[in-house]
Amino acid sequence: SNEVFNEGLLRKLALSSGAVKRFRKLSGSQLFDLLLFDGNCSLNQLSMQATARHGLVISKQGLHQKFNEGMQAFMKSAFEKLLAVKLTDEAIQGLEITIKDSTRFALPANMAGELSGLAGSGMEAGAAVQFEFGLKSGRADIKLTAANANDQQESHLGKEYIRPGEVYIRDLGYTHAAYMVNVAEKGAFFVNKLHSQALIYTRKGDGYELLDLATVKGLTDIQAFIGAQKLPVRLVIEPVSEGVKNKRIAQLAKYNKKKGHKTSEQFKLRAGFNLFVTNMDGEAYSAALIQELYHLRWQVELVFKAWKSIMGLNQIGKGCIYRTWCRLYAKLIWVILGWKATTAIGKVGQVSPLKVYGLVAATKEALRQQLWKTNGHWLQIIGKLPFSKVQKEQRKQRLKIEDIISII
Repeated sequence: SNEVFNEGLLRKLALSSGAVKRFRKLSGSQLFDLLLFDGNCSLNQLSMQATARHGLVISKQGLHQKFNEGMQAFMKSAFEKLLAVKLTDEAIQGLEITIKDSTRFALPANMAGELSGLAGSGMEAGAAVQFEFGLKSGRADIKLTAANANDQQESHLGKEYIRPGEVYIRDLGYTHAAYMVNVAEKGAFFVNKLHSQALIYTRKGDGYELLDLATVKGLTDIQAFIGAQKLPVRLVIEPVSEGVKNKRIAQLAKYNKKKGHKTSEQFKLRAGFNLFVTNMDGEAYSAALIQELYHLRWQVELVFKAWKSIMGLNQIGKGCIYRTWCRLYAKLIWVILGWKATTAIGKVGQVSPLKVYGLVAATKEALRQQLWKTNGHWLQIIGKLPFSKVQKEQRKQRLKIEDIISII
């Protein structure tokens, strides 16, 4: 957090962005302090905080005028500075496991021109946060897009950043043939869940035939060919419980009823299985390990839950468009700070993101004191707290994440 929480850098960012032109009233660090720690307050409350904390007399009208393109650029640059601090590749030993997913939430309607919502959902304006992180290194990338951005389009972005030898685990929305071909060509590995409508073929003589899932019993590991282009992949088929199967069928039936469609018998059959595709070698990496690898993706769901329930990422509040942007970037800064705290305390999967983000929320004042040099390093303060307070509870009959990583 020292990369951003120092007065010299904040002063430079405030000047270069145009948020501050003269330091007669608010300095860069004072602006940052108000936006990060009191951003959800009313203008009147912000005005009182400026007086109480910094001895500044500034009216709410004066503060309102401060929310402009320069202020938005200031918070964006602070977020990007914090995000840019990454581990070197040398700090990562062995095969890295990279997980990517996105979370979406509504924004005030006045943001619709810049961040469009989801059509047909009643969401006029909305944001999607694309989040990718290294399970071993904690290295993270966050990108903000409109809620209606297509995840498959996002999977095309950043091709040049695919690193040979890494395992990329992604949800359904990011998986398509071009993405998988690209990963394989770069000498990397993919583990994806296959879309329920994807065609699956097996070899039959010199030709192909559609896979009949009705013949599958238990955990199955086969060579398969998917899609119209018949992309060769390793397919791991995992049967699910009757409860999970029935829930999937009921969810689609509810959706289809609204649209006037009928649930196909083929979907009902597929609902009884999880279908994983990978290019990892079957002799070196068992079907059971591929199962466990994909289930690591749920780590990102826990992180998203912490962002929303504890950091309030989806609670932006109303105001002028520039003020909304500032609040959004302030929330994203808290998201990154919480992630840095998580990886500083322990390995991802060993510590509970919900517990760590709760700890971050409870120690905000210590971070504020660091900004004003009245306290020590915030991450060091957090690091001194008992590890048991943030340790993740291990589920029975499930490999620990460190065990999976050691196998990889």
